Amino acid sequence: MRQVVQSGTPYEMGLQHGAAFADIIPVAVKRFALDRGWNTAHGRRVLRQVERNLDRVFPESLEELHAIADAANVNFDDLFAYNACQEIGRSRQECTNVALADTPQGTIHFKSNDVDADMKQFHVLQETHPDRGLAFIGVNYAGTTWLNAGVNEAGLTYGGSSIPNNDSDWDGIPSNTLLRYLLQYADSVDAVADLVARTPIMNHGLNLMFTDPSGAAIVVERSPTRTAVRRMDSHTIWNTNHFLTDDMQAVLKNDGGAAAQNSRDRFTVLERLTAAQPHSLEQLMGIARTHTEPADICRHDELAHSIMGYIMIAQERKLLVSAGYPCENEFEAFTFSKAPAAAAS
Repeated sequence: MRQVVQSGTPYEMGLQHGAAFADIIPVAVKRFALDRGWNTAHGRRVLRQVERNLDRVFPESLEELHAIADAANVNFDDLFAYNACQEIGRSRQECTNVALADTPQGTIHFKSNDVDADMKQFHVLQETHPDRGLAFIGVNYAGTTWLNAGVNEAGLTYGGSSIPNNDSDWDGIPSNTLLRYLLQYADSVDAVADLVARTPIMNHGLNLMFTDPSGAAIVVERSPTRTAVRRMDSHTIWNTNHFLTDDMQAVLKNDGGAAAQNSRDRFTVLERLTAAQPHSLEQLMGIARTHTEPADICRHDELAHSIMGYIMIAQERKLLVSAGYPCENEFEAFTFSKAPAAAAS
């Protein structure tokens, strides 16, 4: 799996990232922005609003993106449209998260990445040491300031699942950029729940799962206008692609179609798979690789492909990655290659 270690100011990190993936970033820009015809009156209007919002909330993201565009020799607006693709248009709502408590490694966290089969080529391992905030290691889409899944130097883990919501907030930032922001600036599940609630997002709803070295695990149900928190109260917690709390039902768009049914079927499967105790890392890997009825966790179906799988171990600040379908690939372990500044000081 391709990797980069980036450090320094936002612009310095963007130059390092853009240079490392200069060959694949233009391909991603074409796939997520140019091929989707973003450059319309509506697309330009949304893009300028997203730019204003990021400049207010997370300006270092814009600095980094300008540097990525410079290093990869791509047009900034095209790159930015790629980063804001879920705000200019809408993407499918997929992915699964599970946390198991009381394993020999403490609470451990699995996330699948269920997307189109061709998207695997854009996934890269990124170790980030910013000049502000916490260092983190995770998997990202080349050419973005997003985060797919990861763990920071405090041991906070993140993994998410998309939601078909029906609300929006024009003052918000892209949901995918929020995910990077959270690991950079929060150090526990309580701190991150507060940060999620007070950071505006524009369009794309999420179930956000977090764990930390204390053993705690939460799911933050987040739409542009509402937030609710579910806490692990026994030995496990999981989420798919629908909200569970009463407060969030008004903004859940459930069309009764195949994706909505698949989300509920996976949720039912996870109730069965997580029941066995004692919990273990091997059990979580088995969940990641499950093919069963009424729905697979490792998906190769007409709706989505589990082209990446991640297991985060908070206590060890470790990320395990299956680069490809978990049922066909081993999980490779990654930790920080250089000591975070906070740990070294």
